[in-house]
Amino acid sequence: MKETALWPLQQAIFKCLSEDADLNDVITGVYDYVNQNTPFPYVTVGEPTVSPFESKTSYSENIPWVLHCYSDAQGKRETMQMLNLMVMALTKENWHVEGFKVFKFMIDPNMRVLSPADIGFPYQGILNVRFYIEQED
Repeated sequence: MKETALWPLQQAIFKCLSEDADLNDVITGVYDYVNQNTPFPYVTVGEPTVSPFESKTSYSENIPWVLHCYSDAQGKRETMQMLNLMVMALTKENWHVEGFKVFKFMIDPNMRVLSPADIGFPYQGILNVRFYIEQED
């Protein structure tokens, strides 16, 4: 059975975002898990989906991944700024994922900023990215 790229890819995404100086000038951190005490604004590495595809000679995966950012600032400006900084961080360099080769990376053009549902809830930015990846030989 082939190994999925999920964990090595999450580590690469986390490293890319958490080591970007421009993004980290704005946020308090990049997280896999947050609780009620996590200070705003921040980024979370959200939900992946994996669709494997095989040929006679290779095994590859199509992995869409959702990234989130949250802000408790008044208005959407900070959330939009975080989304822009996330895109810039994710596209600065070619992707290196331990044990895998990323042969295509895409940013979904449908970024969204969701307004708070109630007073006290944060603004949420949603960024969808997609990786086409295969195991290295």
